[in-house]
Amino acid sequence: MSYLKRSLLNNRLFLTLYRHTIYRSAKYREWREIRSRRLYDTPFGFRLMSPRQGINLSMQDGTFEKEEVALVQSLLEKTDVFIDVGANIGLYTCIARQKEKRTVAVEPQPRNLACLYATLSANGWPDVEIFPMGLSDTPGLVKLYGDTGPSASMLEGWAGIDSSFVQVIPVTTLDAITGKRFDKERILIKVDVEGAEHTVLQGARDIIQRTPRPVWMIEICLHEHHPGGLNPDYLRTFNLFWQQGYRAYTADQRRIPVRKNDIQQWINQGYSESGVMNYLFTAEGD
Repeated sequence: MSYLKRSLLNNRLFLTLYRHTIYRSAKYREWREIRSRRLYDTPFGFRLMSPRQGINLSMQDGTFEKEEVALVQSLLEKTDVFIDVGANIGLYTCIARQKEKRTVAVEPQPRNLACLYATLSANGWPDVEIFPMGLSDTPGLVKLYGDTGPSASMLEGWAGIDSSFVQVIPVTTLDAITGKRFDKERILIKVDVEGAEHTVLQGARDIIQRTPRPVWMIEICLHEHHPGGLNPDYLRTFNLFWQQGYRAYTADQRRIPVRKNDIQQWINQGYSESGVMNYLFTAEGD
């Protein structure tokens, strides 16, 4: 056998073994994560399927985003439809459905979806509308980074997520999901998309302008977790709402008004003085 043929054979053998190892490693991680899942009784009165790790523990025991959860519970009292963009394993989705609100959940990560499906089934809520995909400014396909924990992002390098865990997912727009539905209904929208919020809102221009105006709670980081340092779309994200007559507040018990000069100052100094990463946008009276 010639040297060239032996080299090709060795390369093929190496590639076969490498692919087999990667496949087995991925399957092992999946098996281990599935084995770690269980249904937890939460202090909210519903059950939550979750892996026994990290941030999910605080979702189980009621300590996750306590002020934001309290805010959403209060806002749901005058809400007809709740849209959960970045539903994760379904905490906010369940809070809304428990209050018998029409609920729409959007989540692209398969492992989170598996927990979400199990949670809704366990609580007897098969009527929640689920979109197993991401949102963007246009429909298509994008890369989603992160597959070993509860969070994933369309931004490579977000929050130190290992870029080797990447998959291609379908995306659509929030306007496409909502269309002409929910006409004249009061809508509450929660957006937690790990740095991609400005892109998502670019595909939500119709619903932002809808009457009555929806109420939004959105996670917007200035410098936290961004791979490039400061969020290049920070001011533009707030401007999308201000241009349509919304007001911005911190999404906590203080409800501190946030104005353009505040945003500009935070950008100039490189950090936010608000003390939060979640903000409330509403066109309703104070």
